[in-house]
Amino acid sequence: MSPPLPPPVGLIAGEGPFPVLFAKMARRAGRRVVACAIVGAAPDEVEGAANRTFRVKLGKIGKILDHFRAEGVTDIVMCGRIRKEIFFKNPAIDVVGLKLLAKLKDMRTASILASCADFLDEQGFSVKPSVLFLGEYLATAGVMTRRKPDKREKEDIEFGVRMAQAMADLDVGQTVVVKNRIVVAAEAVEGTDETIDRAGRIAGDGCVVVKMNSPRRDLRFDVPTIGINTIRRMKTAGATVLAVQSGHSLLLEKEQLLEEANEAKISVVGADPRS
Repeated sequence: MSPPLPPPVGLIAGEGPFPVLFAKMARRAGRRVVACAIVGAAPDEVEGAANRTFRVKLGKIGKILDHFRAEGVTDIVMCGRIRKEIFFKNPAIDVVGLKLLAKLKDMRTASILASCADFLDEQGFSVKPSVLFLGEYLATAGVMTRRKPDKREKEDIEFGVRMAQAMADLDVGQTVVVKNRIVVAAEAVEGTDETIDRAGRIAGDGCVVVKMNSPRRDLRFDVPTIGINTIRRMKTAGATVLAVQSGHSLLLEKEQLLEEANEAKISVVGADPRS
């Protein structure tokens, strides 16, 4: 008699390749994936990566939970960015969504995600880390590329780590761009790539991009992620170093990302803010 199959994992999918990668790796680990792809955010590729996909508007929380219950889901992950701009476009919110909204203390990312996790727990679901099944894609400590940072860049990394963690702790953004120990640009709702573009226009070549998480952030969600497009934007902007938090940051399409960084002579470093 064969052992029972593990229950499917529910995926609430936002922007970018992160939810697609999660679905593929979860299936490789033997888990069936049921995705609720957020309209206006989740990429079309989610449908091919998950076993079953439902397209759901952001405010239809009751519909999301109904889909998961019908599919036998008890474990949920949240992957991919949902831009706060969506909240300004008057999404239609159902009754269950209004109950969740009433629990929010404010609209900071940390508050929203913590309230979502507590609410899902009350509804009988368990929110799991979004890096489940993705250990091989986490940033490792030290230099991950052929080129190493020079003395000035190392000083900028050290300074930038402190600044980025402070910004993340305030829930403003996770990324700062530094040159000569001056914060050239800091991320807000526009995202990492546009922050890099702005820094390139302001300070030109030689900028150091640092992306960190808050020391208090729950790693079940909102894990800092870097994709190939970030390396390409850095190349265009003339940025020379990318520092991310080792063990806590995802490098999507990691092998190709590091290959393109090597070709662009960009140093990618896993930094430990405790050191």
